Amino acid sequence: MQPSLPPLSDVDLRQLRIFRTVVENNGFTQAQGELGISRSTISAQMAALETRLGLTLCRRGRSGFSLTEHGQKIYAETIKFFAAMDNFRTEVGAMRGRLVGELRIGVVDAVVENPACALDRAIAAFNERVPDVHLTLMIVSPNQIETELLSRQMEIAIVPNQPMNGAVQLQQLFHEEQNLFCGARHPLYAADAARVSLERIAEQAYARRGYAVATGFNTLFKHAPSATAYNMEGQAHLVLSGRFVSFLPRHYAQRWVDGGEMRALRPDLLSFKIALCVAHLPQSVLSRVAKAFRDCLIEVHTRKLR
Repeated sequence: MQPSLPPLSDVDLRQLRIFRTVVENNGFTQAQGELGISRSTISAQMAALETRLGLTLCRRGRSGFSLTEHGQKIYAETIKFFAAMDNFRTEVGAMRGRLVGELRIGVVDAVVENPACALDRAIAAFNERVPDVHLTLMIVSPNQIETELLSRQMEIAIVPNQPMNGAVQLQQLFHEEQNLFCGARHPLYAADAARVSLERIAEQAYARRGYAVATGFNTLFKHAPSATAYNMEGQAHLVLSGRFVSFLPRHYAQRWVDGGEMRALRPDLLSFKIALCVAHLPQSVLSRVAKAFRDCLIEVHTRKLR
């Protein structure tokens, strides 16, 4: 019978924080800057943690950094543990009239250029109200956000309206318009983009999103997708190659349109809007900090719509 783990000490907490940072930076070398300690010290602390737990948490070597199966489980439990600690600090701070702790926020890429997005104003309002809370902002692929919310690796996210676990609640904040684009080296770029037929477009190689998107144009193309991207930057690279057409947010593609590197195909017909929403678990389990940030998000976007 394996002996139970003794109560955690301050040293254990420090080592778990180092472990979390190493995982989130995908290795010892990348974690040095954030931790402010040397690679050799990180290695020694990780070895001590593995000895303390009696488990091998990660593999490191020429093939790179990776977590073992035990490491993945310990990382998930570490996230929950520190979230519970932050929630405790938050609740005690609230009783004393001051919110503290950390709030981890997930955001999909390519929203900062959207004039309808007021995330910057929400951050400013939140920081003014609760200046002692540390914000950690993560750019996350939409297909990862559900998992990270459910595992408590983040509490709040801004994500396209898409099918999610029933425990995840969505509230609309703003919209983004999507058009179908081709690159300057694509055969359709030189055609009359406003008149090219849908039949000709349907024959082109296209790049799909690697996650669910509410669009009525899923059946437009006559064949299976030729490429897949899990974020807007990936899709932009595929479009700029001149080999694929793909849907992109109009505001995001505008820089390449202005530079003559992309153009929209039949925007009169091939255009749709996606709602961007704030996503979180039920308010009954949200921390006070997360609720405060959610309120700021909704307030600034409601004000922007007026």
